[in-house]
Amino acid sequence: MDTAITTSAEEPGATQRGTTTISDRTVERIAARVLTEVENIGGAAGRLLGMAVPGEHAEDSARVAAKVSGDSVAALDVRLSVAYPRSVAHTTEEARARLVRRVADLTGLTVTRVDITVTALRAPDSPTRRVR
Repeated sequence: MDTAITTSAEEPGATQRGTTTISDRTVERIAARVLTEVENIGGAAGRLLGMAVPGEHAEDSARVAAKVSGDSVAALDVRLSVAYPRSVAHTTEEARARLVRRVADLTGLTVTRVDITVTALRAPDSPTRRVR
């Protein structure tokens, strides 16, 4: 669903300028990009029969579904992975705060809800040592 953001009636000519419409897909892409700014977050692991499927890459974007409703309200549903051994609670709270702030700054929408599902704990980004 799309939403219309109207400009303030106090501004001269505000009623004559029209409205700005922001689609769900636009908010999803902005939110996915914002999540790349948060450390220790990676792409959502695919799942098959309830188990994480190998091949998930940290460079992949987290998956975001957005629902824009009313006049300037958005809700986000996020799926991502967290780098092990980082705190899942701390990392997801940081992501939630960043999403609320940055999506509002970039779109003018008020984010009322951010549901986060952690699909996997991924290996640290640093290379592992090998025994020879």
